[in-house]
Amino acid sequence: MDGFMPHNTTTQSYTCVPPGYVSVSEWAQVLESVLRLDLPWRTLRPHLVHLAPDGSVVYLSCFDSMGPGPQLPQVTPNLTETLIRYRTDLEIIFNIIDQDHSGLISLDEFRHTWRLFSAHLGVALDEGAIDGLVRSMDFNKDGGIDFTEFLEAFRVVHKLDNKER
Repeated sequence: MDGFMPHNTTTQSYTCVPPGYVSVSEWAQVLESVLRLDLPWRTLRPHLVHLAPDGSVVYLSCFDSMGPGPQLPQVTPNLTETLIRYRTDLEIIFNIIDQDHSGLISLDEFRHTWRLFSAHLGVALDEGAIDGLVRSMDFNKDGGIDFTEFLEAFRVVHKLDNKER
């Protein structure tokens, strides 16, 4: 079928005689192999495409009902959605800062990381401010920042940022 190739490495071709038409069986095979969805395509066919008088699928008819549609409002993801989306990245960052892999970021590990940022970005480093930041992130006051506290710090900053606006 012109323009349709399964996502696997096997080369499989579909013949369209006449062009633009394909058998219901081939149409269902293409949808299943390309979309990788195990759905009853033959049952769904009347809702998705039209049949030609000879019983073959007019495969371009699947686009008949498509149009630009209504303009959707631009939605900014909330912090929870963003944290969930980037949780793996934040976990990697946490583990890089946690150099001894104890599951806690110590004051020294945090200072070391901020010194690297400061040197790279050319920003002045105030040790007192760094110590204060670690103390504010250490919600349970055990002397280290665990991953939950690390994530919570992003939520608190986001909440404060929204209040200032």
